[in-house]
Amino acid sequence: MDEKSRIQINPLEVARVIGEPIDPRKKYPDAVGAVAQVETADPNEYVYYFDVLNETDTVYTITSTGAATSSNVSPDTPAAFTFIDIATPEYYVKITDLASAKEATFARKLSTINRSLNMYENKYIFTLAEAALSTSSFDHTLTSAQMRFSYNDLITLLTDIIDYGDKYVLFVGSELDKDMMLWDWNDNKYHSMIDAFENLGIQKIRMGTGNLTIDANSPARQLAANTGYLIALNTEVGKPFLFVRKLLNDIDLLGGALKQNGEKPERLVFVSPNPIVASGGTTRYLAVGITGFEEIVAACINPYAVARFVRA
Repeated sequence: MDEKSRIQINPLEVARVIGEPIDPRKKYPDAVGAVAQVETADPNEYVYYFDVLNETDTVYTITSTGAATSSNVSPDTPAAFTFIDIATPEYYVKITDLASAKEATFARKLSTINRSLNMYENKYIFTLAEAALSTSSFDHTLTSAQMRFSYNDLITLLTDIIDYGDKYVLFVGSELDKDMMLWDWNDNKYHSMIDAFENLGIQKIRMGTGNLTIDANSPARQLAANTGYLIALNTEVGKPFLFVRKLLNDIDLLGGALKQNGEKPERLVFVSPNPIVASGGTTRYLAVGITGFEEIVAACINPYAVARFVRA
């Protein structure tokens, strides 16, 4: 019997050691926490119902493929949003690392899985924001005489959505963020455009360069470097996005309880029960495979609260 066949891993025990891949100090990533109404659903709920009070609305939700689709919602025909699965790539822990420094090794993988799931959630918010433009048409780009994102462009975005809500968040990719840093230098030498922006009371969030791979596609940024979204928060339906995490039945999925106090986790890790042969370049090694998992509903429930600028 070779070494590989003799080594057995207890998946539940490893999952307990790793813990839930979520940061208790910041349960939701930047985009979700800023613009979405957040809720949780019980493990036995398979759809999430959304209703309106007065008139027919068009809402957008993420499908199992990661794309956005629209639904018409009226007081007598609520929308049933189906939970979708999010699974990270499989990450590997070498058997030798597991034996020599188990807790430190797992802590690094836990952070990686949490970051990966967070990027998926952020990406879905911007996928929904893009879909909302087909309803609002609040979509802008550079004119023929322009070379950069300007203060005037920001005011155009603001006037698009100002009648639909107040208290705004501006998400910017790296190129738009650089344009804003140079406003005082490029656009006005006598009055500070940066001070003018701050007086508008708009929160700016720069989306970094983190990439993720969805469904075997090439790595994509959470938000394109040349893109920005201005989103109103206080709309007639509250925040314009809805985000629901489903509490997971860890006993059914893992074969045991993850938390001793009986609380159901929002995210899980699945651990391969037997070591697998992984490859790192030209080197092959025995490793344990670890995958992060969650079930969510993500929807845009007020598309008129979203405006976009693309620096192209």
